[in-house]
Amino acid sequence: MDATALDTELDRIFDDLTAIPAFPKTVNYALRILDDPGSTTTQVGRVIRFDPALTANILKAANSAYFGLPRQVSSIETAIALLGTRQVREILIIAASRPYLDREIYGYGMRQHDLWAHSLGCAAISEIVARHSGFASSDLLFTSALLHDIGKYVMNEHVGIRAEEIQLQAGVDAMTFTEAEWRVLGTDHAVLGSEILRLWEFPRAIVRAVRNHHDPDLYIQDELSRLLAFSNILTVSLGFGVGLDGFRHRISPELSRKLKLTASGLAAIIQESFAEWQSLATLLA
Repeated sequence: MDATALDTELDRIFDDLTAIPAFPKTVNYALRILDDPGSTTTQVGRVIRFDPALTANILKAANSAYFGLPRQVSSIETAIALLGTRQVREILIIAASRPYLDREIYGYGMRQHDLWAHSLGCAAISEIVARHSGFASSDLLFTSALLHDIGKYVMNEHVGIRAEEIQLQAGVDAMTFTEAEWRVLGTDHAVLGSEILRLWEFPRAIVRAVRNHHDPDLYIQDELSRLLAFSNILTVSLGFGVGLDGFRHRISPELSRKLKLTASGLAAIIQESFAEWQSLATLLA
């Protein structure tokens, strides 16, 4: 593709960013309340209950076996009171993200539920990774992992039109799907995803990590990006919600060195990840 055609393609891709529905303001507001040490769960409940669709999604998630409440709940205030702040935050992000992620992404060869399964799997694995690495900001890693492929929402159609060309490029030049995506379209879903999250006013650290998660030169430069990249590689390698771009990512020696990975440590993370995947069944349903 010549430079003029590539610029036109890029213009169309970035124009499509304006068409993506905004992230629910109710959730952003509720998350800010949770960040305030002086806030109460009652305040969070008051904000959420005025959004019926979000309330329904939160209650559905809260009553799933994954979060292990002692009893079924029917009010948002009760659910929030029984859950800890970390779990309330996770449920908010999960409930708000599902409409963007639980859809067919045909450009990447993903049926409906595939991207949702991959995103939830990556988020769950990221918590295991955070625990093993001693990473303090597990909430940032969880959100980054859940939304790391949000760029596929916008890139879907553009990649779909050029999928054969992208796959051919990847095969001929022995590059990853993401590298071929960039070569053919002038950008990739990681760049688009970071731009979406920037427009949605997510923290800069999350925006950066999503941008970096497929680029070995970038993701080794900060811990959140490294852990997100590692979580994603594990999720793909274990076959959780894989599309056309799967099974082309490897843990590089530099990433392994930065993470101080040992064979026994990796084996433990993989074993826990499989167990966690089984417990996600009710959220994936």
